[in-house]
Amino acid sequence: MSDDNPYVIPEMEQTLRKQIQECNWQVVNVTTPANYFHVLRRQIHREFRKPLIVMAPKNLLRHKDCKSNLSEFDDVQGHLGFDKQGTRFKRLIKDKNDHSDLEEGIRRLILCSGKVYYELEDGRDKVNGSDVAICRVEQLCPFPHDLIQRELKRYPNAEVVWCQEEPMNMGAYSYIAPRLCTAMKALGRGDMDDIKYVGRPPAAATATGFYQVHFNEQTELVQKALQREPINSPRG
Repeated sequence: MSDDNPYVIPEMEQTLRKQIQECNWQVVNVTTPANYFHVLRRQIHREFRKPLIVMAPKNLLRHKDCKSNLSEFDDVQGHLGFDKQGTRFKRLIKDKNDHSDLEEGIRRLILCSGKVYYELEDGRDKVNGSDVAICRVEQLCPFPHDLIQRELKRYPNAEVVWCQEEPMNMGAYSYIAPRLCTAMKALGRGDMDDIKYVGRPPAAATATGFYQVHFNEQTELVQKALQREPINSPRG
């Protein structure tokens, strides 16, 4: 339902704000209290109006790791956990590890959105996956081409993976894939076959309805995202 062209990278200069003004709406899936606050503040203070769709599951309201330092709400340096990315809405949250601008040793870049990030992060800690980077796409639409390309340049040797917990025919995959492909092609990083998918297979129902089956599926997709072996293309 978004009217942006998936095969064209629009003007991304932030001061011009052309991308958001030329798109019909905004869709975000925030994963921190600070980002939730900042996206609402951004919406209020903008000089123009554009519909804002906010997706955030109730699960994160009580998740022990879904929290923000007070320093993420102000610009005072020296506070515990001062955020180098600034106190603003982050369209993409980069990997929590303090990576440099060029990390050639990272073997996999996992892009995700929403609460599945916390499960991936927990899984990475358990397997000591220091050669895996996890970035959160907080703004799905308009697609953050500039920030995605920044991370692709940061990890030039990384396998690119989109991970979601929804079935393939649901969730953000069908929207993200062609736009991610466009960003990758512009950098010479491959095409659609080079975007690996980790998530549930296509399904008619949104969930199995059985807790144990759901738990097993969730565990399996996290393990697949972090496995040592290369992930096969969803196109075969």
